[in-house]
Amino acid sequence: MNMKKQLWTVLSVMLFAGSAWAQAMGSLAVNGVGGENQGFRKVKAVRCDTTKRGSCDNPVFFDLNKPTAVPAGMYIVGFENSINPDLVEVRQGSTTTLQLERIDIPVNMRDQKVRVYRDMSKLVEQQKIYMTMFYMKRHFFFLDKDNFGDLYLAGAWERDFVQRFTYEACDNVQDGDDAPASVKRAVKICEAWGAARSPKDLRSLFNFNVVEQQKDGSFDQIWVSAPSDSLVMRHPPYLVAVPLKNSTFVSVFPGAYRINVEGKDANGKTIKNVSIEVGNYSKSGSTLGFSLNVDGLFTNLGEGDCASARTWETESRAYCTSDDQEGCDRSAASSCTPM
Repeated sequence: MNMKKQLWTVLSVMLFAGSAWAQAMGSLAVNGVGGENQGFRKVKAVRCDTTKRGSCDNPVFFDLNKPTAVPAGMYIVGFENSINPDLVEVRQGSTTTLQLERIDIPVNMRDQKVRVYRDMSKLVEQQKIYMTMFYMKRHFFFLDKDNFGDLYLAGAWERDFVQRFTYEACDNVQDGDDAPASVKRAVKICEAWGAARSPKDLRSLFNFNVVEQQKDGSFDQIWVSAPSDSLVMRHPPYLVAVPLKNSTFVSVFPGAYRINVEGKDANGKTIKNVSIEVGNYSKSGSTLGFSLNVDGLFTNLGEGDCASARTWETESRAYCTSDDQEGCDRSAASSCTPM
């Protein structure tokens, strides 16, 4: 009798555990159709504990249009090098569904080699970088640049370009009165990394102003490598599809993108770049990303008359030089450098 009771107890515990596990599950679906030149066509989802930086599960990969069972929680979700602008909540016992946006390639571009990449001059794309680096402590995708010079999803046989840009070396950086300038700079970078309490606090580690000069989607990241070397690394444009001819559309998460081609149309007219924003997302600078001039890293902008200032800082950007820049309204300046 005791044996039967023990067996029943064990079975009850197992059933309860299984039931509890099932209740902790939800499902996630991403609807849409991959473009002709989007070769991977897999959704990538990473669950993160938003109360603890760097506490994220291994990624889950699944097909479009197929609800997939995943543990309940908060997720960063991406598709073909595009990322959903916000964290996605999956609740127990329910399905969270996201919809990809379609970008149609203009007809006069379709006979050319089309490059579609994320427009890093826009705050929404900058925020995605901060979000993934803050919660995951690394970049979201594995990216390769050997094939095109730009960055696209890396296959199993290709070398990743961006995953080394972490701040793990900060654990071993040691300051001192006689430390060289390179170490002291690394210490300041690590202090900024360690003191971040929200994604926007990482803005001092990235320079997106380079985009305004080159308009090619590239940006800079300042990071620390062993042994305490501070480096500024250039990220090439982030492609969301293979740059081949005869492409009619790409599918992406809401955000800002730029379409680029090389050549002229049938009438011999040079084809210009096209910038496009798709989907619904908050464009408030208080919730999106920020821009920084690396040359002014960790400097105090000081006080002054912001109405005639040379540079100023707002809630949306850490470095402004023109009211025409997104998020750079002088009336919202929190500090500035006088003329």
